[in-house]
Amino acid sequence: MYCRKCGSKIENQAKFCPSCGEKVVLVKQRSDAQKFQSKAKERENSDTKKSKREKKLETLENPYIIPALAMAIIAFTLAIFPWPASWKVGTSLWMRILILAISLLSAYHSTKAKQVNRLYDIQYRYKVKPKVVSTAWILSAITLVISIFSICMM
Repeated sequence: MYCRKCGSKIENQAKFCPSCGEKVVLVKQRSDAQKFQSKAKERENSDTKKSKREKKLETLENPYIIPALAMAIIAFTLAIFPWPASWKVGTSLWMRILILAISLLSAYHSTKAKQVNRLYDIQYRYKVKPKVVSTAWILSAITLVISIFSICMM
């Protein structure tokens, strides 16, 4: 071992340098293998950061997806499938207005679902079920057009 100040040789157990009197400070030296291991640990830490981000993304939810899809399916079913003539509901004005109200509600929810997905895309570069949102939006648009057409054709 050598003194850090004057460079003279020192015994391993010495507390002070016999030449200059400087206090001996032990400097821990690392081998290349130890440096490689510490870099590997740093990479593992960055991987855990990625997994934390992935966990954050898993918790993201879009609360408008289920109402948008449910309302779109209900309105589409009411607008497309014919009612039996004995029920006398398929052609009534109140039924057409009900279908229009449900399709407007579906259009509102699907638009909000698209907005939430855009926000998540800007913040996290992640979208929650984008195909389901697009399907709900298209279905609600078709149902809205059908319901407006049915009201105008009275």
